[in-house]
Amino acid sequence: MNRVVVVDDDEPNLKLYAAVVKRVLGEDAVAFENPLQALERLDDLRPALIVVDYQMPELDGLTFIRELRAKPAHAFTPVIMLTASPEPALCERALEAGATLFLQKPLALADLTAQLRHYAGAPASRVTYGEVIMPTDERDTILRLFRALQAHCKDLGTHAGRVRDLAVAIANEMQLPSEEIEAMHIATLVFDIGMLSVPDKVREMPSTLPTRWRSVVNAHVDAGAAILTGGRRPLLRAAETIARYHHERYDGTGYPDGLAGSMIPLAARIVAVADTYVALISERPHRVEFTPANAVAQIVGLSGSAFDPNVVAAFERLKDKPNNFRQTA
Repeated sequence: MNRVVVVDDDEPNLKLYAAVVKRVLGEDAVAFENPLQALERLDDLRPALIVVDYQMPELDGLTFIRELRAKPAHAFTPVIMLTASPEPALCERALEAGATLFLQKPLALADLTAQLRHYAGAPASRVTYGEVIMPTDERDTILRLFRALQAHCKDLGTHAGRVRDLAVAIANEMQLPSEEIEAMHIATLVFDIGMLSVPDKVREMPSTLPTRWRSVVNAHVDAGAAILTGGRRPLLRAAETIARYHHERYDGTGYPDGLAGSMIPLAARIVAVADTYVALISERPHRVEFTPANAVAQIVGLSGSAFDPNVVAAFERLKDKPNNFRQTA
């Protein structure tokens, strides 16, 4: 049985969604007005899909999803979150919490119908990703990869999040187009996904890497690009580009391709500065962390050699805006 669980504190909404489930799947939805009761029953119900509202008094949708994902049996159960909230960052927060898909109210029932068929329909009638391409698919893919990075190594996940925050701040300071900044906000989370290919014993070495291991670490950019390659949509292509080129140097002496100057994609040039700064102010097995002032000085000193001078200039201006630096500490 392709059981669908619907969680919403609004009874008319529950009845509406249950009617759609019945019409589309020929099954009765299991409806809960109380999200806490839903969480208690999920292990017994084993749903094929969960539809949950965001704004509920006992437990909001984000918390519900986080608690759901903490249950091993539901780590990968598809979850659609619905909301009428105009909060601009809510979609991203929902996907980061573990939502599979985010739908905005007022809801077009055609959208819900398509997703029910995709996630809970009989195999012969399911809508494939080739037939329905949602704008959130690529975000979902990237955020799931980011969670895999966090699960493998919490430090890598924390580092990626801090780099993302600073890279976006630099991009804003450079007044890049809003669509490019939005892409960086998601794509940069997996800029180091290739580090999953580096053995833990190498990553955690308490001293400077021996030469024989340096090539293993350097190859993480190729591994990251390989993981992300083949994306048909702009966001995945941006993530692949950043993953591959964030260790290129402005003077052409970086890797993997020895690109120089404007041949290096701008997003990768920005992430290179952010990555270096966050690494410098973080403690490592082979050294203590730099002070923020010393880290800034190091980066400014490499302007024109390792880093794009325009990116460094924007980065340096941020030192007078402490919030941009505090969030990486």
